[in-house]
Amino acid sequence: MRTRAVCCVLAGLLLLCWATTTALAEGPMIAHDVYFTLKQDSDDAKEKLVAGCRKYLSDHPGVVWFAAGVLVGEHQREVNDRDFHVALHIVFKDKASHDRYQKADRHHRFIEEFQENWKTVRVFDSYLNVSSHGEMEEEKGGADRAKKPRLPDPASQFAGMVQGKVVSEYDEGDFTLAVTGVPREWRHSKAESAESLIGKTVLVVGRQENGESVAKFIRSLKIGEVVTLDVAHRGKGEALTILELTKQQRQRVK
Repeated sequence: MRTRAVCCVLAGLLLLCWATTTALAEGPMIAHDVYFTLKQDSDDAKEKLVAGCRKYLSDHPGVVWFAAGVLVGEHQREVNDRDFHVALHIVFKDKASHDRYQKADRHHRFIEEFQENWKTVRVFDSYLNVSSHGEMEEEKGGADRAKKPRLPDPASQFAGMVQGKVVSEYDEGDFTLAVTGVPREWRHSKAESAESLIGKTVLVVGRQENGESVAKFIRSLKIGEVVTLDVAHRGKGEALTILELTKQQRQRVK
């Protein structure tokens, strides 16, 4: 009886730990606001920092909203805090996403490149208990079909394998994919950060030279289906292009 009681207590503790961890992972969104005061505060220096924010700090997994910009000079009321030059605003879907961002290589590269000109950096993190933002882009599915998704800047010139869930169809020959992983990145890929694709919804198209097989494969996809694709970003467009089908995918459309 004693052994059974001990087992029940341990099981209860494990269940409590699991529930607590799950609650933390699915907790409220976090607003991450950073205010930079620069040593050299020329317009060029401020614009370079804003551009650096977009290059290194946007499109991280779990980011709901991103913005960066300079102080509004004409707002000079007594309540206006004017002791900064550039502001960064990021909303994360939960604390776990914020914590991964803090450890990301791109975040550390941003600090290394720009910290020499920082006089002060003030960080304000807050839980968001009320929000009018609504659902995240990748959770909307086909609700906003008129607006095609934008490829994350750090994923420009990516080439490799992506895995994800089919979200919706647009026009004939393309569809959207909610990316859940990047199993492989090809040697000739020039993407700054392949991982920036994870958690994003991207547009996928088939190239004409692949013929009817790719078109048939795209038409055969069902919303909610999980697929792994050999793709590349070609040119300056916003879509990932299917390079070729896997053996299993070719058999599917025979």
